[in-house]
Amino acid sequence: MTRVEPRRVRIVRRDMHRGQTVMGGLIARMIMGLVAAAFWVVPVAAQGDASNTCISCHASLEDEDMSEPVGQWQRGVHNPAGIACQDCHGGNPASLVEDDAHSVEAGFIGEPEPEEIHEVCASCHQLQTDNYLPSPHGIEGEFWPSCTDCHSNHEVKHPVVAEISIPANCEDCHEQDIMDDFITVVDRGLNPLADFNRAAEEIESSGVPVALIMSQANLAKDAFRTRASHVFVMANIIATVDSLEKTYTKIEKDLDLARTEVETRRKFGWLLASIFVIMAGVIWLYKRALPDE
Repeated sequence: MTRVEPRRVRIVRRDMHRGQTVMGGLIARMIMGLVAAAFWVVPVAAQGDASNTCISCHASLEDEDMSEPVGQWQRGVHNPAGIACQDCHGGNPASLVEDDAHSVEAGFIGEPEPEEIHEVCASCHQLQTDNYLPSPHGIEGEFWPSCTDCHSNHEVKHPVVAEISIPANCEDCHEQDIMDDFITVVDRGLNPLADFNRAAEEIESSGVPVALIMSQANLAKDAFRTRASHVFVMANIIATVDSLEKTYTKIEKDLDLARTEVETRRKFGWLLASIFVIMAGVIWLYKRALPDE
């Protein structure tokens, strides 16, 4: 004889089954999402390493002169920026055949000549190249030092003047006091801009608008890059920085006003919070004093 379950039991079993099905679907979606996220967060450059035969081939070479540039490039700023071997050296990064990868038809130039290096860099850094060419280090100086002499060729770092103006590149022509003066004046031009950015970000996190301040700082940065970056003429750099320091004074005043507003908002917030707490306490005491119904 077949046992018939009560209707209520059948409904409970049905709901439990549906709940298990929904929960199983949610867990499956979560697992799929985590797997997809794992692939999504893989750095673009790391994905590029696998498909760029320049990198995979050179990394396996026994000749250190050919293999070490891979690690240097991976540590440099060009890697996360998506700038790879073929962007500077030409060639076909998708071919495993050396003749095809290094073919002239694919634009392969190998190691650029010293007088060609600035042309390669200019594909991304046109402003700096335009300033460099008429400078004492450009055409007049027969391209010495070149871009790679100061910034390195593969392990390119974010430019820090104290690290670029080093005796290894400069002492043949310049005394140490000239290099120290160069570092000092460039730091006068650039360090305040970095300080402004950090201060503006901190202020913005408090809810105070800083768009106008950031706009002024960006204009000052563009002015330095246009008039002082890579010109290598001390008089021009000093004149530019002296002019910009007037703008820096105004930016600093605007930052002080913004900091004052942050502090005012913070104090006003504490005042409002205190008033609400006192009001809540008064209401609670009032209700407690009422006679019981």
